Amino acid sequence: MEPLSPVYDVALDLPEDGGSAARARDFARRTLLRYAYRGRHDDIVLIVSELVSNALRHGHGAPVVRMTGTRRRIRIEVADDSPVRPAPRDPGPAGGGLGLRMIDRLAADWGSSRRATGKVVWCELVTESADQGRGADGQPVPGAGSVV
Repeated sequence: MEPLSPVYDVALDLPEDGGSAARARDFARRTLLRYAYRGRHDDIVLIVSELVSNALRHGHGAPVVRMTGTRRRIRIEVADDSPVRPAPRDPGPAGGGLGLRMIDRLAADWGSSRRATGKVVWCELVTESADQGRGADGQPVPGAGSVV
C-alpha cells in the first residue's frame, strides 16, 4: 500500500503579471515528471493554469502555487491575498464562468479556506487505481467494498 503522507511538497511564488500562468504550467509539468505522478498530467496543468488565472483575475497580491502528493494522489493549492472565496458562476456572454465547473468535474474534491492574509483555493486528484475504496483524504470510504 502506498504511504498516505506526501512524498513531495513544493511551492512556487509567482509575480503578479500576465506570465505567471505560463510559469505555473511549466512548474506543474516539471513537478509531475520529477515525482512520477501517474495520473493525467494534462488535467493537472489545466487546473493549475485555471487556479492561477483566477487568482490573478479575481484575487489580490502575488499568487503562490503549492503541490503536494504521491505518485497517485495530488493536492494543488493556489493562495492569494483576497479574502473573497470563489464560487462557480454561470457562463456569461463575455466568456468566463467555466473554470470552477471544469475543476469540479476533474477533481475528486475542491474548495477554499481562509488564511491570515487571504485565501487558498485547493483541489485534490486521485488516479483511478488509487481511488478504489478510498476518499480524497486517503481514508476508506464506507461501503466502497474495499478491504483495509
